[in-house]
Amino acid sequence: MDNREEEKESSLKKKTAKGLFFGGLSNAIQQIIGFLFGLYVARNLLSPSDYGTISLLTIFALIATAFQESGFVMGLVNKREVSHKDYNAVFWCSLSISTLLYIALFFLAPFIADFYEKVELTALSRFLFISFWLGSFSIAHNAYLYRHLMVAERSIVMLSALIVSNIAGLIFAYYGFAYWSLAIQTVVYTFVSSSMFFYFSKFRPTLHIDFSPIKDIYKFSSKILITNIFIHINNNIYASVLGKFFSKQQIGFISQASKWNNMGQSLITNMINNVIQPVLNQIHDDENRQVRVFRKLLNFTSFVAFIMLFGLAAVAGDFIRITLTDKWIESARYVRILCIGGAFATINNVFSNLILTKGQSSIYMFNIVGFGILQFLILILCKDFGLELSIMLISTLNLLWIFIWYVIVKRFIAFGLMQLISDVFTYVFLAGIACAAAAFLSQSISLLFVRFSTCILASGVFYLLLNKIFKPDILTEIINFAKGSLIKKK
Repeated sequence: MDNREEEKESSLKKKTAKGLFFGGLSNAIQQIIGFLFGLYVARNLLSPSDYGTISLLTIFALIATAFQESGFVMGLVNKREVSHKDYNAVFWCSLSISTLLYIALFFLAPFIADFYEKVELTALSRFLFISFWLGSFSIAHNAYLYRHLMVAERSIVMLSALIVSNIAGLIFAYYGFAYWSLAIQTVVYTFVSSSMFFYFSKFRPTLHIDFSPIKDIYKFSSKILITNIFIHINNNIYASVLGKFFSKQQIGFISQASKWNNMGQSLITNMINNVIQPVLNQIHDDENRQVRVFRKLLNFTSFVAFIMLFGLAAVAGDFIRITLTDKWIESARYVRILCIGGAFATINNVFSNLILTKGQSSIYMFNIVGFGILQFLILILCKDFGLELSIMLISTLNLLWIFIWYVIVKRFIAFGLMQLISDVFTYVFLAGIACAAAAFLSQSISLLFVRFSTCILASGVFYLLLNKIFKPDILTEIINFAKGSLIKKK
């Protein structure tokens, strides 16, 4: 490798590390803030039924959001050259689509309420759906920040919107607005984030409307649109599918369990997603470098995901008792299963991002759609046997789906089965041993807080020791990066 190539490699490492650092820090802070606000509200102000009510509508708002976004963000990010004309076309197209969708859903609201046999959903849905209309104003601006790797600015947007919306939700919950407070929180979040995306982006829409660039962008983004719809369905399938067959309280328990699993997943996937596509696209023509970067990101994701989510599964019962009190304890059994499946889902996310950088949005779409259909069939066919069996099967499906992605990915890059085992399943093994040993060590402790703390601490210590023995490379890279950052600060 000559000096020029070494400089490029070093520059890319710095960009990736910076993106991971800011993305990770931002997501950690967001999760902590969301955790604290959500904890207080769930413990003291709202009931499982309140969460169950709002979760019935979440899927409709998310699908509408997917239509208004239409895959334009990824379409713009993966386009080789982007001009003001492209951003302007996306802005007006997104706004037009979302306006039509809101009008349609406004009139469909009574039918949604009739389907779930809950009359209160009519007014609630009409208000909640305002959120995706407000979000349409920031699609092009968000794409601008993402394409230019403005991770810090995107982090500020998300963090600010989260703080303001959580405060609003807390105030309205305190004054007895029940599930309405959750809807208000969602609308406020979208309004604040849209405003701030506009502020940080250098793009400004003009009245010179030309939709001609949409045709070129849509060749890629149309598949992303269909995929995003299924991703939202997959992530919110329990409430949307089972809400017809189970009580609001039961849906509230499974929604709360999904929330904790999703928080753990998003802490990792959002951090990775902030950098993976822009970075891999920069080295699109150098396959060897792309493989090296991909494998490092895969190792990093596996290193963090399995210990974090397996660890949460190990302490699920104590965690729910400490955070939400015994009134939510039924959700703990769902948390255990969902977190195990969620850890494997984070790996699937890395594979899917690589496929997108290869321009294979059709493969990405069919893969996500196939997973969604299987997940739907599992829930419908197994609903009479209880929620636990359905969730176990879906978690197993997440594990098996890694091999589906592996077969696809190896068609595009040099990535063998032994590399998959080394980059992913070694961490499954090490995290599993660490968490099992910690759970065994702490199970005889009778004091709740002591048992919980011991299990968490022991899991981390055992995991680091096992990695030091069997997988020292990832630890060395993380330590070197941390040392480098500290030296620069000094």
